Amino acid sequence: MAEDDKSISTSEAVTPPTGESLRSQQSTDAQGQFSAAVDDLLDQLQHKFDNVSREVFAKLDDMATRLDELEASLTVAGDTAAATASSPTK
Repeated sequence: MAEDDKSISTSEAVTPPTGESLRSQQSTDAQGQFSAAVDDLLDQLQHKFDNVSREVFAKLDDMATRLDELEASLTVAGDTAAATASSPTK
């Protein structure tokens, strides 16, 4: 019986949480879950924003290329029209 008394000391005994400490623990858990949910939502929004930004920049690059091609074709057409107008007619 002396060995049984040594195996359980008062400092090692686990006491059930009281009402206030239980609420504090639940509040901490809820805050942790809320924080994790907000972090997840922010990560999703960042990912979506990055995708939209990439798409917008790709479209802008495509538009710039097409405008450069249009400008080049207008320059060629203008040069051709000028050359035709300045050539003597028979």
